[in-house]
Amino acid sequence: MSYRSACFFLLVTCFLSACPETPDPDGPIATFECGACGGDCLIEEFAVSSASHISGGLDYPNLPPTSGDHDPCWADYGVHDTELADENWVHNLEHGAVVYLYNCSEGCAPDVAILESVAASSPADTTIVSPYSGMDASFAAVAWGWRITLGCADETALVDFYVEHAGQAPEDTTAPPPSSCTE
Repeated sequence: MSYRSACFFLLVTCFLSACPETPDPDGPIATFECGACGGDCLIEEFAVSSASHISGGLDYPNLPPTSGDHDPCWADYGVHDTELADENWVHNLEHGAVVYLYNCSEGCAPDVAILESVAASSPADTTIVSPYSGMDASFAAVAWGWRITLGCADETALVDFYVEHAGQAPEDTTAPPPSSCTE
């Protein structure tokens, strides 16, 4: 069989047998299902490819992002009622923070209260709670290189995620953003 014929045969065989796709270079490097929320829970690990300070809006290939270039100004730690820019809280992730996000189109005050309670039980200035419209899941927690998405606000899963991933980043600071960031 000629080289050309062999390539054609391989291509047809692959097409007919649904060969696996090439992995997405921006996708997770490891994915784990967890038992929270009746199985509607996914933990993902992502490769960290960059962490430069870049001013202005950034587009991230995976939402919510777990790392990457980010704004020089980080967000205030704590609970926020309005959505924060990704590029600001990604900087908090670089500082070792865990960010709890929710996307509830019909309201979810009791569930948000669970996120707030988990954040309040963590050491001061290590967490953010914020609405986030950029994800399909109702709830997520992100840390540097890691993400858990959930169909419910499962307190145990969120606390376990914090314990496992908080402070596991290139920098470790709980300082508030510089005054030049809030002017």
